[in-house]
Amino acid sequence: MLKILWRDIHQSYFIVMLAIGIVVGTILALVFRINYFASLIWVFFVIILLIFSYLKPKLAFVVIALIAGMILAFFRTSGELEGENYIRQFCNQTILVSGFIKGDPETDENTTKFKLGDLKFGEEEIISAGYLYISESKNENLARGDEITLSGKLSEGFGTYAGYMYKPRIVAWKRAEPGDLILKMRNWFSERISQLVPEPEVKLGLSYLLGMKTGLPEDLSENLRMVGLVHIVVASGAHLSILVEIARKIFGRISRFSGLLFSELFVSFFMAMVGFTPSILRAGVMSILSLLAWYVGRKFEPWRIIIITMATTLMIEPMFIINIGWLLSFASFSGIMILGPKLTKLFYGEKKPKFIASTVITTVSATLMTLPITLYFYGQISLISVLANLLILPTLAYAMGLVLLEGVVSGFWGIETIVSFLATKLLSFHILIVEWFGGMRQFLVEMPKYQWQVFLIYGGIVLMVLIVWLRKKNKMYVKI
Repeated sequence: MLKILWRDIHQSYFIVMLAIGIVVGTILALVFRINYFASLIWVFFVIILLIFSYLKPKLAFVVIALIAGMILAFFRTSGELEGENYIRQFCNQTILVSGFIKGDPETDENTTKFKLGDLKFGEEEIISAGYLYISESKNENLARGDEITLSGKLSEGFGTYAGYMYKPRIVAWKRAEPGDLILKMRNWFSERISQLVPEPEVKLGLSYLLGMKTGLPEDLSENLRMVGLVHIVVASGAHLSILVEIARKIFGRISRFSGLLFSELFVSFFMAMVGFTPSILRAGVMSILSLLAWYVGRKFEPWRIIIITMATTLMIEPMFIINIGWLLSFASFSGIMILGPKLTKLFYGEKKPKFIASTVITTVSATLMTLPITLYFYGQISLISVLANLLILPTLAYAMGLVLLEGVVSGFWGIETIVSFLATKLLSFHILIVEWFGGMRQFLVEMPKYQWQVFLIYGGIVLMVLIVWLRKKNKMYVKI
């Protein structure tokens, strides 16, 4: 009996321990620059460890699963670190480099900024690891997937970038034919919407729906950062979960398998359309895992699916661990899925809170979990950001739905006018809220950036969760 029980526990934690090992290993590899695990022999070694770990229901082999995950992370990260080291040897030199534009270029009034990968320096071989951050003169013709050759001075990189080039000269530029068909479809769809919804509302609407931040007014972007709403203009979990839930309900009426198949296809299409940014990759992987669990009738504990998704995305791109978009995405989701229910349990026990109370708890939870990251990277937080979130987040799904519907009904006279009117008014309301709260500088708290002490806030959050657990154990709740 005990052996059967232990085997169930062992198998349920097997993947989780492996995932934890990958996350911990990635952190250690980047902190201590561990880059001597690049040989494929380590992969075979990991496979052997995993086989023993899975087949032997003993605690020691669960620990081995953790070690195997760390070695796997060391192997994956070693290639990235070697690529970075290779690129950095060219720093402070005038170079000729070619590569492919990764993700959508961001264009403002004067510049176009983009990420360059699959690099080739002169006649050298292509380096698949490492990226350059390029700030070029305004060029709205550039698009993701374009191959471009640049000549200019390479400077020291920052964050996830191994190098930085400021306004290099474009030597060559070409686009494969027929090119990115999904990107062309997205641009065609966005143009239909742009013909009916005025600016800046249409820019905000397209950033909601498709993560297209190009053209978003600089003052509006700054105010979004000020009031802690920058996450809503990056297509991510909230956006994808809304759209996937709609697809699952529609096709799930045919059969459970149809709901799974079409939802998974929709997730893949949406990720290809928006681009594989850290936040959309996190949301896509998590949506796929959640759909699979729904199909087989199992329910993931939130903390498990978060750990597994973290490990999966880090195996795809280890440098996500220091990407602010990736960090905020996971922190926000953790606040909603883990901290939110704990606070609800603390204040309401087994009762279900009403809509306004539920929205307040969800918003506060997400804000608390993202607070240390925001303070560390931006050095500022608005004391009234929760209020701004409370006014905008409940209507975000409706704004997205109206923008999507506008693209669908474009060309149907009468209907398109009504939808355009409603979408414009709702987006104008969002802009008004952002500008109004953004103008309240007296509520802005500023501090020096990159202060590690801000992460001690998570200690207080852990203590709060512990208190909730103890109250739940003794059935003691705060009455409201």
